[in-house]
Amino acid sequence: MAARADAVLLLLLSGSVLLGHSAGPGHSFSSSAPDSERGRMELRRVRTLAAQSRYGECWARALEYLDASCRDLTSESQSLIALRFTHCHLSSSGRDFPACPEGSEVSRCTAGMDTVAFNSYTEFFTHTHSMCHFLQSEAWQRQAENTIYRLTESSAGVAEQLQSTRLMAEDLIEAQSAALQAQKAILSNGEELRVTLRDSTQGLRSVFSELSSASREQQVALSELFNRVSFLQSFLLMETHSLSSCCYNAAALCTSFLITSTPRSSRARLVLLSLVCLNFYLERKIYQFVLSFDNPEHQHMEVLTVYVSALRRFMVCVGVCVLLVVCVRYRDPVQQSLQVLQQLRETQRSLQEALQHAENLGERRRTAEDDPLRVKMRSESRRRKEMLRRKEERREEEEREDISVYPTTGGSDPSNLSHFGWSSDSILSSTGNASSSTLRSGSHNASVPQSPGRRPRRSSSRLPQSPPSSPLVYSILVEDKQPRYSLRSRRSDIH
Repeated sequence: MAARADAVLLLLLSGSVLLGHSAGPGHSFSSSAPDSERGRMELRRVRTLAAQSRYGECWARALEYLDASCRDLTSESQSLIALRFTHCHLSSSGRDFPACPEGSEVSRCTAGMDTVAFNSYTEFFTHTHSMCHFLQSEAWQRQAENTIYRLTESSAGVAEQLQSTRLMAEDLIEAQSAALQAQKAILSNGEELRVTLRDSTQGLRSVFSELSSASREQQVALSELFNRVSFLQSFLLMETHSLSSCCYNAAALCTSFLITSTPRSSRARLVLLSLVCLNFYLERKIYQFVLSFDNPEHQHMEVLTVYVSALRRFMVCVGVCVLLVVCVRYRDPVQQSLQVLQQLRETQRSLQEALQHAENLGERRRTAEDDPLRVKMRSESRRRKEMLRRKEERREEEEREDISVYPTTGGSDPSNLSHFGWSSDSILSSTGNASSSTLRSGSHNASVPQSPGRRPRRSSSRLPQSPPSSPLVYSILVEDKQPRYSLRSRRSDIH
């Protein structure tokens, strides 16, 4: 409403200002009435001349220039307007007008005029000011009339708005009076509510004080109860963990003992038992470490379970790896002894072949010499060989019986292995002793050259003088990378 009133006042003030301005020019117009009348008459005469058909175009262009230049009239523009009117007047009168090109100075155009032309120029120069004054007064009057008309319409609208504003103000006053009555009623009710709230506040304070004292007592009791529950929980947790750890590690000990009860895995027993003991110790340390955390009590069991399960998995993996390594690197003593026995048999066979070859050579030489004594010795050596062969067969049968009985014992007996080695060594030594004489005689006969026409002489006196038979040692080449078995260490060495 205040904005509308301000707008109405501004419109009234602007209307009064415009009316004052319109009255001002009107007053000056009334003071210079002869000039305006003269200008009006000259303008009418020029417009009449512009309406003619012959020279009307020149007067029309001059009038257009007059309308355009009157808004900013200066002495130069006034002179140019007078020159245009003079040119049209002289042209219509049939008189000469000096040449005046477009854009040239006024003094240069008026310098070549005669007296009649210059007087016409002077008259039009005076009339130009009067005509411009008349044109401006007409334009001002039209503008004032338009402004007054708009102000009239605006004041009528403002009057209507003021009427509606008055009605709205009356309604607002009535609403404010009703609101004032309601506020008075609310104030009276608020006083009653204040008294009621004060009484209720005092009652609530007393109730809250009683509740706070009761809650403090209950808090003390609950804190004591929670302390006991937390102690009981920690005790149960410790006992449960200790019991589960003992059961797990006892089961692990039994499992380790059972797994390592076989000869193949017996060497891993000490390592597995050490891992079980280490696992039990680390589980206790983990339990102490978890209890030192500041986490809630219900999270201790979860963290402990995670750490203990990870530790147990790691220990199980390590134990499995150790067991696999021991089982893979295990060598069976029975199999190794069989391999050694096979090697000894092959060695004996090769020695027998060598001896057979040597005997064949000796027989050939003795046959060539045709010595009866050597024939007798050869027969004796054959008997001895036959006896040795029979002894070897009996010993081989005994060895087979011992080997067939040996695996059933479930372990390795060093005495059996030593018996095997002694029997093999005795076979080799006896074989060497039996064939030493034959080889020595054969080698001696082979080393003494004989003439083809002479037969060897039999000399019985040389035989008793021969040195006693000593065991003949044969060196058998063995490859560098061939495994050799040691009966004491029970393992094969590669040289």
